[in-house]
Amino acid sequence: MDHEPRLTAATVVHFGVGDMLYQQKLNYAHFPEVVDLAVINTGLGMLQSSFGFVKQTPSFWDSTYWDASPRPFLDTHTLAYATAIAAWIRGERDPTWANELTNEIKRPMRKSLKYLTRTNDSFFHPSTAGQHVLRQSQGDWLQTATQTSNSKQIVAIRHLEPDGQLAKEQETLLLEKLQSPARSIVLHSISAVELLKLTSELVADELQLLIESRDDEIRAKAMIALTKLGRLDEQAIVIAAKMIDSGVKHVVFAGVVALSSLPTVSGAILRTAERGFVRAMQSCDYEFVGLFAAALDHWLEDPESHVERLLQDDQPDYLQIALDALRNVQDKSVALS
Repeated sequence: MDHEPRLTAATVVHFGVGDMLYQQKLNYAHFPEVVDLAVINTGLGMLQSSFGFVKQTPSFWDSTYWDASPRPFLDTHTLAYATAIAAWIRGERDPTWANELTNEIKRPMRKSLKYLTRTNDSFFHPSTAGQHVLRQSQGDWLQTATQTSNSKQIVAIRHLEPDGQLAKEQETLLLEKLQSPARSIVLHSISAVELLKLTSELVADELQLLIESRDDEIRAKAMIALTKLGRLDEQAIVIAAKMIDSGVKHVVFAGVVALSSLPTVSGAILRTAERGFVRAMQSCDYEFVGLFAAALDHWLEDPESHVERLLQDDQPDYLQIALDALRNVQDKSVALS
């Protein structure tokens, strides 16, 4: 502790603010990201902003599910934006304390602060402090989602829930949002489509277009949505097979998830999956080894014999890994039944 006084002080601040959140019984108080946000907004964020570990957070490809997979701490980009929000809330247009931030945080923080000052594009606003702004009816959320502010649209979309009386209006809204030029709105709209279980032809058509997006996160998320909604068609299956050969991990994941939902696949798709299976073993990516093993077990009557024929001659070193993965899948299936 004596050798790292700033780190010690930042740790004490972090746990002190975390304890305050727990005492207030706030939702998500157990999320490290939320504690980091609270530290910044209490004016105590300068210490943690100076440490290099904020640059090294893992990559979370599905940004719409942060509440299911919270990050261990804010990354550099989010830290800068949260700091800008803290200054904006206090009415500080050009705070002198920003000069103490590292350049990686200071530059985007100043840019974000200028944007907030110019546009007020934030769901939360100082004038609403203390009000129950999240307690709105579904009708009110629909109205909020039509505003020009991207932040307000996203928060509103995240709060849509199944409502029989407003189902048509919700679908119309989300069809429009799926065509938005703002990627964050598109991503959250895909999540809302899943939540509301919208399976109409119009929704499926929009998702079909999105699985061909150049944005990896959008096309992967759209493919998983089509799968969950049971709306995969022949073209989507072809695209899912191509995803398996992608060099982007979450795109591969989406392709495997989609194809694994099918009772059978063509020989061409099976060979594509076999290549992915081997690549996963070569890179020691055991999560994907398990995913491909589960797919083969689902499609084939005798997956063990098939894998033996596939690997015994050309890649015998991987045969035992493949067989163990298949047995693990089968053991889990027995345990569930």
